[in-house]
Amino acid sequence: MAEQGIDDPQQALNKAAARLGQTDRRQLPEPDEVDAALIEYNRLFRPAMQSAELDRQRVLALEAMEFLAEFDPRLTGAALDGTAGRHSSITLQVFADAPEEVMRKLLDAHVPFRETSCRCRLRGENTTLPALSFYVDETPMELCIFPATAAGRAAAAGNREGGASIRELRTLLGRAAGTENGETD
Repeated sequence: MAEQGIDDPQQALNKAAARLGQTDRRQLPEPDEVDAALIEYNRLFRPAMQSAELDRQRVLALEAMEFLAEFDPRLTGAALDGTAGRHSSITLQVFADAPEEVMRKLLDAHVPFRETSCRCRLRGENTTLPALSFYVDETPMELCIFPATAAGRAAAAGNREGGASIRELRTLLGRAAGTENGETD
């Protein structure tokens, strides 16, 4: 994941299993274990570079979230959990009555995007939701569009990594800046 830019722990596990000839999936680590190992790898082998990239991605995420504030965005994925590297995309969850509302916002700002999809559990079932993909300063950005309903919010909250609001991301960035300046909590 660190060297080849794979964002999805399950995809990385499948690739590693195939490379090693491992057919017993029970022998593979859980995605949370992979994330923990990636954080440790970055801490040991690329602390300054990874920290700078993580901060850069979080600042870009904050800017995008402020732009999309009307859709109550939540940061998820590698930029939130601390595993982001130079190949990682920034993943945001947004909430809208219709995906076209988010598309209109991007079109009005002349942001070129591509329609994609994301998978999640909604009302207890695996489902595919609309998503938009675009670049900000050469960094891929993914918007997963959840329904602006109680069920949509519950589905977003139930995802493996949770999500950070604008306020929570500002706090996280403030803590990171304080740590770099030698401050402690």
